Amino acid sequence: MLILQSIILGIPQGALYGLMAFGISLIFRTVGVMNFSHGNAGMFSAFIALTVFLLTQNLLLAILCAVIFGILLGFLIEKFLMRPVKHLSHGGMLIITLGILMILEGLAQIIWGVNPFSFNELVSGPPLMFTLGEDGLLILPLNDLLITVISLGITILLAVFLKVTKVGIAIRARSQDEVGSKVVGINTNMIDGLVWGIGISLSALVGVLIAPKTTVTPTMMMNMQLYGFTAGVLGGFTSLYGSILGGIILGILEKIVGIYISPDYQLTIILLIIILMLAFKPSGLFAKKFEGRV
Repeated sequence: MLILQSIILGIPQGALYGLMAFGISLIFRTVGVMNFSHGNAGMFSAFIALTVFLLTQNLLLAILCAVIFGILLGFLIEKFLMRPVKHLSHGGMLIITLGILMILEGLAQIIWGVNPFSFNELVSGPPLMFTLGEDGLLILPLNDLLITVISLGITILLAVFLKVTKVGIAIRARSQDEVGSKVVGINTNMIDGLVWGIGISLSALVGVLIAPKTTVTPTMMMNMQLYGFTAGVLGGFTSLYGSILGGIILGILEKIVGIYISPDYQLTIILLIIILMLAFKPSGLFAKKFEGRV
């Protein structure tokens, strides 16, 4: 019974890890840079959502503002920071993302301070309960159910967007061959800006969804980014959908470790997974091949 409860509690958390990994992988696969500021971009967006909510008491508007802010932030990062150096130094692009990480954290501390803020759950009410046998009882919080539906729903919409729309096909073409994309008339600068906007907006959404589970602080997304990287490594950074599956597997493993071993060892085991995957299967579980960027 404990193993089933671990799976039920792990899937919502894993869906968030997968959504985080999806945004990281989308930027990495398209532009070829690992965005180390991904988590803090989501953190800053969560503070935007908190501010809007405190002013309006409208949770939906707060979430929408956070996502829009994430899109705009992604566009600005790509246009003014990444685009000038993307053909000069790949290492420089990585350093820039580290700089953005520290700038966003510093700005959050200056504007909102370091004290934690609580954030309302998306939905309130008694949890769903399922009875198995005479002594078996499984519990699923309503907020976790909604998080799972939103995360997987956004993933499906993005999958359809990338698969069937002209812009989505252009993004896939840009990720495979930048020069070839330019030859056939694709505006790669516009595509790069769009990809950064989508990627950061996913982090913003994760920040808002995870906020009720923790608190809103300048360091709230540090572990979430680490878990996002781990989900990407586990599923494969070159496979966007593998990242989602990797996140769900990771979320379930985390809950199993917490219940059967100890919550103190969760992060240690996650780091061990990264090391083992990079050592023995760097392409990940679901990627077709390793392209040598990790």
